[in-house]
Amino acid sequence: MRRAAAGRSGYILVVPRRRIDPAAALLTAYAASARINQYLVERLAPAIWRVPPPGGKRTIAGLVAHLHNCGLRYVERTDPKGVPAELDRARVTAAQAARALGAKARAVVRIVGAAMNNGRRIVGFPHDAAHYLAYYMAHDAHHRGQIVQLARQLGYPISQATMIGMWQWPRRAEELGGAA
Repeated sequence: MRRAAAGRSGYILVVPRRRIDPAAALLTAYAASARINQYLVERLAPAIWRVPPPGGKRTIAGLVAHLHNCGLRYVERTDPKGVPAELDRARVTAAQAARALGAKARAVVRIVGAAMNNGRRIVGFPHDAAHYLAYYMAHDAHHRGQIVQLARQLGYPISQATMIGMWQWPRRAEELGGAA
C-alpha cells in the first residue's frame, strides 16, 4: 500500500498499488533499451559511420554490428523463428543496422518472454532468461556510451534532442511495441 500525505483532517489516505508483473516489466525495459540502440543509429551522422576511431580499432559500424551480433546465437538456439542474421561490420550500412536491431529486439522480446513464462532457459546462456535481458541491457548501454563518445571525438556530437530521446524509455518501448 502507498500512503499519501495527511490531509487537513489528519487522516492518511492509503491508495492500493497496482500489482506489477516483474517479467512483463523486465521485457518492457529491454524493449526500450533495444529500441534506444536503433534510435541512436537512426540519428548518427552518416559521415562518421566508417571513420576509424582515434587510437582504437572499432568504427561505429563495427560497434553497432557487435552490439547487434552479441546474444543472437543464444536466442536462435532457443527458437530460430524470426531471429535476424548477424551483421558484417565491414559492409553493414546504418539503415541495414537499424532494421536488424529492430528485428533482433522483437525476436528477443518474443523468445525470452516465452522462456520466462514457461520457466525455460535461453539455450547456451549460463543464467536464467531474466538475467539474459539484464546482461544485454548493460552490454548495450556500455556500447551506446562508446558510440556517443566516439561521435563526439570525431566532431559529430549527438544532438541534445537525441540525447534526451535516449532517456525517454516509455516512449521508446512503445515504438517497439512494448513487451507484447
